[in-house]
Formats: sequence, structure tokens, C-alpha cells
Amino acid sequence: MRRRIIYNTLSLFILMTIMLVPVSCSVSSGSQFLGADQVGGVLKDIIRRGKLVALTDDNPFNYFEIKGESRGYQYEMLKRFANNLGVELEILVEPDYHKALQYLQQRRVDIVAMEMPVITDRRFAIEQTEPLFMTHQVLIQRKPDNWRKMRDMKTVKGHLITDLSQLEGKTISLSALSRKQYYLSDLQNATSNHIGINTSSQKNVGNLIEDVLSGEVEYTIAFENTANAYSLIYNDLDVSTTTSPEIGVSWAVRKGSVNLREAINQWIENNRDSREFKYQYTKYFENPRYVHLALGKPLQNKAISDYDDVIRQMSTSINWDWRLLSALIYRESKFRTDVKSRVGAFGLMQLMPSTARRFGVHEGSAPHEQIAAGVRLIKYLDNALKSKVPDPEERKKFILAAYNIGLAHVLDAYNLAGKLDKNPMIWDDNVEYCLLAKSQPEFYNDPIVKYGKVSGKETQRFVNDVLERYDHYKTVAVN
Repeated sequence: MRRRIIYNTLSLFILMTIMLVPVSCSVSSGSQFLGADQVGGVLKDIIRRGKLVALTDDNPFNYFEIKGESRGYQYEMLKRFANNLGVELEILVEPDYHKALQYLQQRRVDIVAMEMPVITDRRFAIEQTEPLFMTHQVLIQRKPDNWRKMRDMKTVKGHLITDLSQLEGKTISLSALSRKQYYLSDLQNATSNHIGINTSSQKNVGNLIEDVLSGEVEYTIAFENTANAYSLIYNDLDVSTTTSPEIGVSWAVRKGSVNLREAINQWIENNRDSREFKYQYTKYFENPRYVHLALGKPLQNKAISDYDDVIRQMSTSINWDWRLLSALIYRESKFRTDVKSRVGAFGLMQLMPSTARRFGVHEGSAPHEQIAAGVRLIKYLDNALKSKVPDPEERKKFILAAYNIGLAHVLDAYNLAGKLDKNPMIWDDNVEYCLLAKSQPEFYNDPIVKYGKVSGKETQRFVNDVLERYDHYKTVAVN
């Protein structure tokens, strides 16, 4: 009996000792990382080592170098996230989509950052983050050789593929490195599976777009952001035919990297609507200067519109950078004189008829007269706000808001800001906040509010859009 008690006690001691010993103390061969998921999470390991290792592809807009300096959309966004964590960034480039995901599983990288659809391949234990932006996949095709001599763009469209069913019997060329990233089932269904797919292991998407331009291949597919960037400097390309549903461009992390994924998602959610996030997208996918840099093409100083000289001259009377005035005009009319809104605003400056009469113009007025009237309105708003917002740079935001929604509502928000212990001389998160608050009864019924209920969301977007385009124009055109 005594022997049995000793035996059971010894067995229990051995079992408890085994349970307390780690399953493995080894590090995977070929990996520079510890088994992060077993020792506190990938995020903790990144912070411990002081470095975030990320992988992107060879899309020139995602990552490129100029004069030894790293640039590119994914590089900039990864750099900002690394700064948010307080760590350095190391970038690897791998054009093969499948190898990229393998590197992620093998713990050779922490994040994969490239355009990819939702990953459904169960071979890869991968999770994706919240999207950085939304896009589609589009068909890249060349416009007819004589398209500039055609009567209008409707005639040009008649010579192009505008519906997926028209691709029946055609051949699309894709990069073998990223073929499975594309929604090809929609194309096959639309053409009853009568569509050819050629793949090349030697060419990336950019190479194939240039092949379409040269006539070497008929069609390829690209994500819309990349396609639009190419079309900024290659006018012979048409990129308007959508081939996929809307896709969120996100980052990929290993399954189980809960803390890292949560940190990324929180960072994206906190910044998605910020000017900085939008500016990075605009800079790399909508700015001809950076498209030229990414593609290694010679830079040319481009005009913003046909009215640059007039805008330069007239902007001096209000002490505005002419590119800011250009950004306002673009936001209002896209430099078209024939635009008329549903409420009756017309022309380049989108003036309401009563306002137009006040400043001496009408629908038949010449473009330079319309611009002059808009400038006189800006000068009026500037004088009305000068004593309330002394800083001229900050005052420009108030002027833009008043141009869009009217001075009365901006003054309401200004007065409300003072009552709510906000700073009435600051637009962002202060007077802007109070303008948005004027859509709620407890605010628009306040006695200090004289002009009643209004939704400020459109005005908030208007101010942000104009300032973002101004940032864009500063890199396109010299002052």
C-alpha cells in the first residue's frame, strides 16, 4: 500500500513537470523571428525587435526609389504605420503573389501590402485588415489610332469594349505572377467561357499596360487605381470598363496575429478620413508628377486648366495662391463653363443667379468674367471674416466653407463654437464640428443660432476636397 502511494505521488510529480515544460524552445530554420505567436504575439515581437518587416510587389506606384530615396503609396502608408508603432520599417519586394503569402506564413515578413482581392485559398492561413481604400478591376485597352479626330467621345466609345460580353473571342494578357488575383470568373461567364487568357511569367502589370499601348497585346486587366495613374500620362489608353465588383485594398497578416491586425485596423479607422490618408492616395494615383517619377519618365510642368493665366492674375487681388483658386474652381465645375446645378448655380464658379447678379455676371458671361465675379465673392467673404479669424491661412478654410454653404451658417457655427468652449478661430474640429452639429435639434434650436438647421457634411467634404486638390496642384504646377 505504501509503495503504491509513493508510486502514484512520483507519477503525478513527473506529469506536472512535463506539463510545465514548453512544447518547443526552438526557432524555425531560415526565419529571423522568434515564434512570436507563442511568446506574446507578433505585435509584441515587432516592438521588441524595433522593426516592422513588410513585403510589397513591383507595382511602381507601391514602391520605387528616386535618388536613393524610397517612395510609393504602400511604402508611405507602411512607414506611417511603423512610425505609429515607434519602430523602423524594412521593405521586401516580391512580384509573385503566392510567394508573398508563403513568406508571410514562413514568418519572413510581418505584413503583405499589395492590391489583392479577398483571400479564399485555404492553403494560406491569412487574415486581411480593414481596407485602406476601395477600388475595382478594369479592362485596359487602346483607343483607336484616329480617336482625336473623331466627332466626340461617344463615337470613340463605339470602337471600344464597354461590356464584358463584347470580349467573347478576344484574348486578355495577364501576368502569371498575379493571375489568380483577378476576378476571371465574371469574364468567363459573360463570354460563355469563350475568352482566351495568355499569361507571362516575365512581365508584371505595368509591362502589360505598356504592351497594350504599343499594340503588342490587345487587352489586360489592372486595379483601377493603377490603371487611372497610367492613363494620366498615356492618353491613348481607355480604362473605363469595369471587370470586377468593388474591392477593398487591405494588408494581409498571418492568421492568429490578433494584436497586430487589431492595431492596423484601429490605425486605419482613426485615419481613413484624414487629409493625410487621402493625400497619399491622390499623390501616387492621381498626380501626374508622381506618376512620371514612379515610371521613370521625364517630368514636364503641366498646365492645370485653360484658364491658368487668368486665374494667376486674378488670385493676386485676394492674396491667394492661384493653385488654391484653381482647386476651388475644379471642385465647383471641373473647369467647365456649361455646368448648371439642380438648384441653378452655373458656370465655372457655380454662382447662384442672385449672387451672380450682385457681382455683375450672368450665364452668358465670358469665362474670365465668371472667374472675376467669383474672386469678388471671395474678397467679400474675406472682409466679412477678417476680424473674426485673424490668421489668413486659417481664414481660407472659413472662406471655402462660406463659399459652399453661405456666410450665415458659418457665422452661426462660429458663434456656437464660442458657447461650446471650442476655438471659434480654428476650423478643423472646432467651427467645423459646430457646423455639423447644426443638424441636431439641441443645437439648431439654440438661441445663439440665427439661421436654423443645416447639414454640414457636404461643406466638410467640400473644404477637404479643395485643400487636397490644392496639395495635388502644388506638385503639378509651379507657383
